This record gives sequence, structure tokens and C-alpha cells, in this order.
Amino acid sequence: MAQSDAREIEKDGTEKPRRRFDARDFDYIAEYVVEEYHRRQKARADKEKCWKEVDRQIAMEPETTFKYIIKEGSRVIDPKKAWMAEVELPLQAQALEVLTADARRMLFPDSGAWFRAHAAVTDEYLRGVDFKSLLLGDETEVPSMITQDNADKLVEGFLMHLFAESVGSNDEDFFTRYDKIDAESFKYGVGVGRAGMWDRMLYNKTPSGVRREVRRLPILQPCSIKNLYLDDRKPSMHSLQLMEPAHIAVDHIRLENLQMAANRGGDDPDKEDGGWMPKNLKDVIASDNGYVTLLEMEGDIIVPRKTTRSMVLPGVIVTVVLGGMDKTAGKATRGLVRLRWRKTPGSSYFLHPYHYEGADEVYPTSPLMKGRPVQMMCTDALNRLLDSAMLKNAPPVGWDRSDSYFAQNGGPAIYPYAQWGTVDPGAIKVHAEVGGDPSALAAVLSRGISLYAELTGVLPARLGAQTTSHTTAFAKDAELQRGAVRTVDYVRQIGKGPMTRWLDMAYRMGRAAIGKRESVSFFIEAYGGWVEVTQDQLPERANFEWFGSGGPADEQQKRQLRLQALQFGLQMDQIGAAFGKQPTINIEAAIAQALRDGGWTDVDAIINQAQPTAPAAPPQIGPGPATAALQQLPALIAAE
Repeated sequence: MAQSDAREIEKDGTEKPRRRFDARDFDYIAEYVVEEYHRRQKARADKEKCWKEVDRQIAMEPETTFKYIIKEGSRVIDPKKAWMAEVELPLQAQALEVLTADARRMLFPDSGAWFRAHAAVTDEYLRGVDFKSLLLGDETEVPSMITQDNADKLVEGFLMHLFAESVGSNDEDFFTRYDKIDAESFKYGVGVGRAGMWDRMLYNKTPSGVRREVRRLPILQPCSIKNLYLDDRKPSMHSLQLMEPAHIAVDHIRLENLQMAANRGGDDPDKEDGGWMPKNLKDVIASDNGYVTLLEMEGDIIVPRKTTRSMVLPGVIVTVVLGGMDKTAGKATRGLVRLRWRKTPGSSYFLHPYHYEGADEVYPTSPLMKGRPVQMMCTDALNRLLDSAMLKNAPPVGWDRSDSYFAQNGGPAIYPYAQWGTVDPGAIKVHAEVGGDPSALAAVLSRGISLYAELTGVLPARLGAQTTSHTTAFAKDAELQRGAVRTVDYVRQIGKGPMTRWLDMAYRMGRAAIGKRESVSFFIEAYGGWVEVTQDQLPERANFEWFGSGGPADEQQKRQLRLQALQFGLQMDQIGAAFGKQPTINIEAAIAQALRDGGWTDVDAIINQAQPTAPAAPPQIGPGPATAALQQLPALIAAE
């Protein structure tokens, strides 16, 4: 079988000859994955408790365990506490909404591009690509000869086309999926996205009937960290060889569905849908509900050998099934059901950490994890305030049990406008002091809410509230910036890290998905035209730069520098003309370029194509123009 072969990598990067696998190796991998899963699960138990509490607070489900007592072996509500308030404050839910929305605006601005591509344009590529032949139509303002800028725009347009097309079955686009990743970062400290190829089914109506079309697109799927156990092995300080982290993803599936997938899938580990070993499922027993647990480990795995040196499996994806208990053997059934080689260039997991608290920390922290105890304090203060107000409005009442009137009526009836019979003075006493001091509790609640805002950075100004300490627009902006500075740091870290790596991976995967005889058409916004390209017409490599919401301001600054440089060049041309030199700058081309930078796509419509050529002015050697130009040079140089 193909699965019984294992590849290894030499120190120089070349692949070693294949070494045979046997049943003992498969058994070792299965045991190793299961033991590692249980170890990591136990190691992060405290984190999971914190995450569960954060989820409860975001859902605004009040904590009611204090109301219950154990009576006759059952959990029932204590009648003496049934009246007490049970309200959960929306601090965590509100903070999550604000943080996610701000991160979305910083990562993906509403106007303009949010990343820049730098294509690797070789001489061979320039000679082999006729850019004009790629255009759909002949009236768009696109140069006929491709340049570096044209190739960059081609790559950017292709990537934006991939992101627009990769709409999942639940109508989630690329930006919505990234919102989910950011939300997990703010909640649990780390958001996770997993890259892969997705087959999108399109049904087109044609005169001959409905035709189905399959498009393979790269997609970044959000994954919950609650279902992914990160590799927490510490790298050795005495070894230069670093193993790629091997994370474990957990899923639950019906045993029948798993058996069907294993039988239909192929056994070739080099194929994306291959690597299945259905024979290893024959001894697996389902749990009581018919489900089994799937553990999928991706990364570098070492398989030890006793007689020969151990094998290193780089970039391997193994799937282990963990079933129900075998009563005869006295242990849970398990087996290695799939082993395949990763197809993505690099790890398919993209981690989005918020803030690490130390070098030994594997799981970072988040604003909502830090705000969890403050939310608990504020919620407790609010509930106690409501209880105090209730006791103040309806305080306990003590009455003389020897009084016949009260004895006959079971005590005084307490309600507004109640009419009581005449009793002896002092027979009734209202215990108003039981309710405590609501004003003190209100002060504690107010201070707790302010503490939460300062801790998470979600200040009232970010929620749209008017600043109270000052009224100027500058002060308002300053307060907003103080609150959002930590979110800005997170967005910059993500943009220059996993976002840039995803742009590179998505381009490689998307370009490779285009068949040799296929083509793809998309719109290039910078030129206002559609192009149709094949795989060879896209640059093979490209580097990417993310700038997010700083892009429009950055483009405005670059446009300003270009105009200043043009003014400087015109001044130099004027000095040269004064000494009899021919002009260097093509004024018509410079005007057309400036119009394109300003957003004009059909420049020919507003430029006179046929203009009479004026006779060249005789050279002036006198001090007039040359002196004026030289006097303006220092100011232009200072502006540069």
C-alpha cells in the first residue's frame, strides 16, 4: 500500500529514499496522538474554564447556582433566595462587538485597497506576455506593454477575485470569516484560521440545459481554539534543529459516516483526498450515541525505531479515531485511519494571537479574559444593588404575634394603600435597615464599570458617548486613539504576520488551481477593465505588503510626493532650457499619469489627442527664467 511508505528529508533539503512502514509504526502513531491529546487537554484545563466563563458572560446568561440547594438528592431552588435578582451585565458582549468592528475597519478599509503586491517580473515573463491581448474590450485605459506596475495590479486583481468568489455554503465571505477569527482572538486570546482548497459548485443555465461548473478556490476557514490543541512542546536550547509544531484538531462524527468516507476515499497519501485506511476501522466501536472522536495531528512527527535511527515525517497529517470502550480488552478502541502529506506550502493553520505574557506561554491572553473578573464584580454589585433596592421598597415587617387582629389574618398585608386595623403603639415595626445602603452599591458599580473600560480599552468614546471632560474635536479624537491603541497594535501584528502569509499562500494555491488549458477573467479596478488570463500569464511569484486602513492615507502621501517631484523636474527642465537644453519631461504623459492617479480611467476622453506643435522658443541665456528657477530650487528641495 502507498501508506506504508514514509519520506524523510536530508539536512540539505533533499528527500531520502522511502522507508517502509509496518503495523507497529501505525500503532505507535495512534497511541502517540491519543496520549498527546489527553496530556494537552489536562494541561489547559484552567484555560478552558476561563473560556467557558467568558462565553457565559457574552451570552448574558446570569449565574444562578447560588439559588440552588440539594434537597433529598435533587437540585432545587431555595425558596428563601428565589426573590433575589439574577442579571448579567452586557460589558463583555459590548466590548467584543466594538473590538471586532474596530479591527474590521483597520484591517479592511471601506475605500481603496488594503494590500499591495510586488510581482516577480522577469525578462522572460515580459517577453512572453502580451498584456493587451488579456483585455476584454479595447476601450479601457490599460497600457499595451506590461510593466512592473501592471504586473502588480494583475496579481492584486486576481487575489481580490479569489476572495470575492470564495463565498461558502452559508454565504460567509472572506471578510466575515476573518471577523470570526478576530472575535476568537478577543475572546480567548488566539484566533485560528485554516487554509485549504474548496470546491464551489456553480449551476449555469444554457440553451442545452443546466450545466454544473466546479471552481477550486483557496479559503481560510475559521476554527475555534476550543477544538484545537496547540503544540506546547518547548524547543531545546541545546539543539539547532527545530521541529514544526504539530497541532491536534478534534472533531466528532458518526461512525457510519466515517466508514463511508474511508471506503469512498483513495489510499494515495500524496492526494488531497487520499491516505485512507478503512481496514483500521473494523475494530472501532462507537459510543452510546453512535459517535466517535477524530483526532487530526498536522506537523512534524518522529517515529522511533529500536534497531535503526528514528524517522522524521515532515508536514504529515494523521487522523486517529477514538471510539468507545472494548469491554473485553478493558480499554477504548482506537486506530490510525488516515495518513497523508500536506499540500499547502507551510502549515495550514494561521494563528492570530492577541498578547503573550511570557516566553513559555503557548496560549496568549485577551481583553475579555482580563475583563472576566471585573465583569463578575460589576454583575455582583448590580445584583446586590437590585436586592438592596427591593428590600428598601418592600422591607421585612415584624409584628406582635399576641395581637388578635394580626393573628386572625396571618400577619399584616404589605402593599401600597393597605388599610390596617387599630393596634397598640409599637405593635408593628418596619425593618428598613435590612436593605443596606443602595447608594454605596451604586458607587461600587459605577467604579467597576469605569475599571472595566480602562482595562479593556473600550472607553465610552469608542461606544459613541460624548466626552464629558472636554468638548473639542481634537480631544474627542485623542480619547478615541487612547482607547484603540491596543487594538491598533493587534491589527498591525496580524496584518504583518498571518495576513501577509495568507496572501502569499492564497495566491500560490489560486494560481496552481488554474488548469493548463483553463483561464479566469476578473476586473482590475485600477484600470477599470476586465482581463482574462491563464496560469502562465500570472507571475509565478509575488511578495505582498499589507497596509490596511493606512492605505488611502499612504496613497495620498505618495501622490503628493510624485507631484512635488514633477514640480522639481519641471524646474530643472526650465533651467536646462535657459541654457539651450531640450526638455526632458513629457508634459502630455505626465498629465495623463496625474489624471490616472486622480481616478480617471478613460483619460483619452478628456485629452486632446491632436495638438499643434508650437515652435520651440529660442534659448534665453539671460538671468530671467534661469534666475527665477534657481531661486525656487531650495524650496523644492526642502519640500522633497
